[in-house]
Amino acid sequence: MTNFNAPLPKEPTPQKVRADAIAILVMGIVASASIVYLAVRKYLSLFVAGGIAWDLPVESQTATAPGLAAYDADGPIVASPVTGTFTHLQVVVPNLNTVSTVCLAISVAAAALTAILVIASIVRLAWLFQQGRFFTLATSRTLRALTWSMIGGGLVAWASWNLGANGIEGALGVRANTSGTFEWWSWYWILLFAVTSSGLIDIALRRAIRLQHETEGLV
Repeated sequence: MTNFNAPLPKEPTPQKVRADAIAILVMGIVASASIVYLAVRKYLSLFVAGGIAWDLPVESQTATAPGLAAYDADGPIVASPVTGTFTHLQVVVPNLNTVSTVCLAISVAAAALTAILVIASIVRLAWLFQQGRFFTLATSRTLRALTWSMIGGGLVAWASWNLGANGIEGALGVRANTSGTFEWWSWYWILLFAVTSSGLIDIALRRAIRLQHETEGLV
């Protein structure tokens, strides 16, 4: 069978397209609510009564401590002690300078807002597709909003977090972060791949829009 008489894929029914769009909308709302919940939890765990709670890297040490209390039919029982090696110690940094404190707050907010904007862009794309608006400027703008949200939000969150960590280093006189160069570059390439892919899709979409208008003009 040649490519000329190969069967075309079946066109999805309007009901199925609408159901898929509604499903994406519902999942987007749930995902956004989850992001807000995680952001609030991060705030509460980071900003505590005595200052800023920070997981500080320390020299590897072995320690033994009882596990969390377990429960059986008779109520709470004493958990067995657990021996292990810890490389981080949670400390509370009191009187951290205002600039570093604000930077940490901005970092958490920027990360959460970036994720919500990405979800909102995907939901909008789904609704545009559901309406049959594939090759439109609205679709292109939404795709660009998704791309720039990842770029701008990611940079703001990363830069703010590191500025806050620098303030903690100055307050404690020790290094506040482990040497995660490889991990940082791994996330960088993942984000770069996502941004590049989105940008290329937008370029192809805009060319398709121009081609569609030229074709309509000829007709």
